Amino acid sequence: MTEGKPSLIRRFTYILIFLLFSLAISCSGGNPFNRTGKSSTAYTPPSPEPTPVDARANHLKMLMLDGTSTTIQDLIGNNKNNKVVLVNFWATWCPPCRAEIPDLVALQQEYKDKGLEVIGLSLNDPESDQEEVKAFAKKFSINYRIGFSSEEILKLFTGPNDPRLPIPQTYIFDRNGKLIDDVKRYRSGFRAWAEGAVNYALNNL
Repeated sequence: MTEGKPSLIRRFTYILIFLLFSLAISCSGGNPFNRTGKSSTAYTPPSPEPTPVDARANHLKMLMLDGTSTTIQDLIGNNKNNKVVLVNFWATWCPPCRAEIPDLVALQQEYKDKGLEVIGLSLNDPESDQEEVKAFAKKFSINYRIGFSSEEILKLFTGPNDPRLPIPQTYIFDRNGKLIDDVKRYRSGFRAWAEGAVNYALNNL
């Protein structure tokens, strides 16, 4: 073998690596080096429309991290707020939830003056885990409201079709409280999806 020329095995290895890398790009649905969360395609709302959240969730009390209490009805579709609302169910012990938090922080920063309110509802225990959640929020520079969700509230959001209650879950509501879109479990391209749904909701008057 002539020195300096790759062997057949090395050539095959290079080709295999290239093919695997190309396959990874196609499965991810986009350029893996695109960290901006921007999408080159327009957002299309789901069809059929998502099933509305069970109305029984509206009046259930939730403790917020700042010590106040509220209800889903106070947060979503409230004419006084006139906000598009993104509700994200998460927990400090959930790695996929952590992966979404920088995108949620960016969305709150970019769209808060346009009418968006991001709300994170933690599945952590509101009695024993408050200090942990406060420290977590500080560490991740969370700039949106945080509260504590009971399992009952999560069940009413998730619906009867998925009793495993996976997290993270994200729900986007327009100014009138209509559910525009949702995603249950971690979603690749979360930022692009959320931006598309938020913009659609902001213009869904």
